[in-house]
Amino acid sequence: MRMIASPAEDAWHALRQPGAYEWWYFDAQSDDQEYGLVAIWFCGMPFSPDYNSHIDRHRKHPDRVPPPDPCDYGAFSFALYHRGETVAYGLVEYDAHDFSASTTHPEVRTGRNRFTYEADTATYRLVVDVPLTEVTTGIPVALGRRLTGAFSFRNRTVNWLSEAETDALNQPGRASATHTWNLVAPVCAVRGGATVFGADGGVEREVAFSGRGYHDHNYDTEPMSRAINRWHWGRCWAGDRMLVYYATEPFRGAGAPFSCGVLFDDDVPRVVTDRLEVTYESQRRNWLGLKYPDCLRLRLPDALGASTEWVVRKQHMVDSGPFYVRFLSSLEAPGMDGPTHGVSETLDGTRLRARFLRPMINTRIHRPESRRRALPAPLARLSRTALAWLVS
Repeated sequence: MRMIASPAEDAWHALRQPGAYEWWYFDAQSDDQEYGLVAIWFCGMPFSPDYNSHIDRHRKHPDRVPPPDPCDYGAFSFALYHRGETVAYGLVEYDAHDFSASTTHPEVRTGRNRFTYEADTATYRLVVDVPLTEVTTGIPVALGRRLTGAFSFRNRTVNWLSEAETDALNQPGRASATHTWNLVAPVCAVRGGATVFGADGGVEREVAFSGRGYHDHNYDTEPMSRAINRWHWGRCWAGDRMLVYYATEPFRGAGAPFSCGVLFDDDVPRVVTDRLEVTYESQRRNWLGLKYPDCLRLRLPDALGASTEWVVRKQHMVDSGPFYVRFLSSLEAPGMDGPTHGVSETLDGTRLRARFLRPMINTRIHRPESRRRALPAPLARLSRTALAWLVS
């Protein structure tokens, strides 16, 4: 994996290789820790069953099946959390005509969801309008709910990583894989609000949001299912101190393992290291058999050269699927006082190849009309969801 922190590289790279993907990730936590949110724009969503099936067919029959265009598999995802519970969730795929992006500056649109960037104020402007999947029942179905919102993410850490530090992190042999992680805006001031509408059009929930946020950008020319075996990513706060960690385990022959830890005091980077040691404890499996660590021990050198151990513990599971889990977490470290909070993810890339799991992934996705099956959309979704529910 290659790690950078470049505003210039935050634009769309227009990758066209079969299986290529690119996403722009934003998350935030309110100052009172009541609410959290995640918004992600995709070009070539690597988790899409349709995209991965197209990749498989092209690899098997390159003369008969044209290569997939990542732009045909754009997507947008949004989640709103309240006190450790998911209160709104949407994942929507779009056709090529509903996706657009700029190759010169950060600006992406999928459907009615878009973000732009104002360089003079270092601010990202997010506009969200997304249909929701029901998350309060055992069977997740779309019931006509919707979320709209607008948020500003002001980057307080523009150009926080020097060219020399970037070169040191990406020395030959340390980062030979093709995946790029652009940690472009790790500390943001966030303002905005969201409204959740019920199926009848009435307002279910209104949220005024003020807090701290984060933005990064990932892309690769290779399919995730063939490049990344597992990854663990997260960030945790303790007062004004924040730890960001990323550890990848590529497949054999797909590059070297890579780990990185970054420690911020407010908006000042204190430690940037690829000598992060990660130990996984309390390994568990979710309802679909995905293995993930319930507790991670992270060891990184501090600014004085000594080592400090940080313990990340799962508090609330907010997303659990066939290949991916996300949980809200707490943080422990020597001398740390007061409340801590964070978000952590584990992904298993091998499971993206498993065809029998793809119907279960589809239960959470609003697919475009062009890729809907013969059944009416509500029946198709109910049948897919019922399959996942029965298997569980």
